[in-house]
Amino acid sequence: MVAHRTEFPDGVHVIVLSLPDDDACILSPVGSHNNTRDTRTKTVVLEVYDHATISSTWYIFCSTAIILTIIIIVATTLISAMIKRTLSPSSVSSEDERPMLGESAMRPSYQVEVMEGMYSAGGLQHRQNGRPLSQENSHFCNEQEADGIERGGNEDGIGHVGRRGILALDTSGGIEGGNSHNTQAVVPVHSPSFLPATTHAPVGESMDINDSFNPRIVLWWKSVAVHEAGTAEAQVSEVGFQNSLIIMGVFAALPTSELLRSYLSMVLHHGKEDQCFWNSRCLTAFGFLPDFARVFTNYGYILLGVAFVIIVKKHKNLTSNILKQFRAKNSVGVTHCYGLFVSLGYGLIMQGVMSALYHTCPNSVTIKFDMMFMYVMMVVAVVTIWGLRHGDVTHHVYPTVITVGLALLVAEARMWLRREWFWGLLSTVYVILLLSNAVLMSTYGIWSFSLSKLWHVWSAWKPVAEKLKNVMGEQDTSSQPMQVARVLVGVGSNIGLIVYGNLGDPDVYNFILIVCLVNMGLYFANYVMMKKLSFEEKGTVLAWVCLAFSILLWIIALVFFFQRRSDSERSPADSRNKNSPCDFLHVFDEHDIWHITSSFALFFFFVALLTMDDDLCWKSSQEIKVT
Repeated sequence: MVAHRTEFPDGVHVIVLSLPDDDACILSPVGSHNNTRDTRTKTVVLEVYDHATISSTWYIFCSTAIILTIIIIVATTLISAMIKRTLSPSSVSSEDERPMLGESAMRPSYQVEVMEGMYSAGGLQHRQNGRPLSQENSHFCNEQEADGIERGGNEDGIGHVGRRGILALDTSGGIEGGNSHNTQAVVPVHSPSFLPATTHAPVGESMDINDSFNPRIVLWWKSVAVHEAGTAEAQVSEVGFQNSLIIMGVFAALPTSELLRSYLSMVLHHGKEDQCFWNSRCLTAFGFLPDFARVFTNYGYILLGVAFVIIVKKHKNLTSNILKQFRAKNSVGVTHCYGLFVSLGYGLIMQGVMSALYHTCPNSVTIKFDMMFMYVMMVVAVVTIWGLRHGDVTHHVYPTVITVGLALLVAEARMWLRREWFWGLLSTVYVILLLSNAVLMSTYGIWSFSLSKLWHVWSAWKPVAEKLKNVMGEQDTSSQPMQVARVLVGVGSNIGLIVYGNLGDPDVYNFILIVCLVNMGLYFANYVMMKKLSFEEKGTVLAWVCLAFSILLWIIALVFFFQRRSDSERSPADSRNKNSPCDFLHVFDEHDIWHITSSFALFFFFVALLTMDDDLCWKSSQEIKVT
């Protein structure tokens, strides 16, 4: 029990009640040890530990907080500086890329504005002479004002004109060094049928500039795309998911706080010590928190989450500056879904909050809240990796998170079904989803949990089986060995997880977390190997350094994680048998070190993910291969 000296100034009386068997201590069914009741003997030893308080250890916590803050600030500053150096024009050293940059620098640029539902070009300026074009030389006209242009097509072959209208550019006498004859460029501006990606404008929507237009004035369609992406309608997917993440965290924290208040009340005021599974030999009390140290060490998650969001914002601004130098057809770099990267930062923050709440009173109920944002971060990380070379894929997050959520709901069925029935049904669904997405990935380059796509795969299983048979029999050499190998590795690894679940019968929530973690690691490893081995892309020094730090910290973190000093999945007595004194600075144990090292490991992994393709920031998007 945990007794505060201030509440018991005259001491305490301890009464020991012996039980007839060990059922309550080992969580065995009642009556399983009836045959040993007559010969059973026990030796009871009472030990009293003097727990530390914040008044005697405050300097340790303050020093730890200051050191962590300094390390995080220095790391954030160095990472931001290296990103700025990589994404600055001076970092371009390839002779093949210099002419492309020189050509783009000679192109005119202008700002696209929206006025009353139509685009207008204002502040046009030629880069060579720096002379602005007056807004009088640019105007909008509807179908009646543009000769020969009608809705649905015209005699010159100009396609369908959307509701946005037509952009007319009049360049009569507007540019020095050129002919003074009047030239008017009339360009239909289509409203994109889908949200343009952050760093890649769809080719089908690009403007087709022909010889009848002034070659000095080129409509930069990507300015339209950037403006569209900046509107509330275009950002609803990314910003909406960020907001949903915050709302989910708030509404998860509220009931958790109330539940924890109830648990602490029973522990501190009613003597029900078996409600919370602390390391009772390493407690530092602070206020109503008996174990303040484990709450405090989640500080790293929160501060590192804030630091990562700052880095993402910096990276986004630098990338936007690069994209402003290129036209739509000459877009460069991979697609960064910055909304998802920001969501990863928010996930780190919420993970720190929920973990702190869990360690207020750790048990088998509150741990579900601690694991909630672990699932979310794993899913978002996988979708983010996928989106680097597949455009804006924010919409993939929602069905994927829903699928994981449904799996967590199914996990509750383990309490009501026999082991064989439960794992048999779960394995069947798992195999169907696994094989379906393996076919989709290898055939169409996509993955989906849509029922229609899954039905499409299984309704045409014969050609797929024949293709696999020919590949395995070496009768079909059209498939690349790397493509076949990575599909087989992914399927084999997940089959191994299914076997582990059926034979080991682990906690289902932990099993689903392991599945998410393994698949995230497999897909990231696949991405890195394809980038380095197949595409022969170098990557950035920052990404490789951060990845090395992440792997090293993960190894250290897992070593400390498996040295568990309490276990909420076992009986309170078994959990207390694992308790041990504080091994670090007399206030921290192994699990506190796990908190600190795992938070930095996640942070460096996310930074590596963000900067891995920065070496392609000046490479044409059309030349970048898709994994």
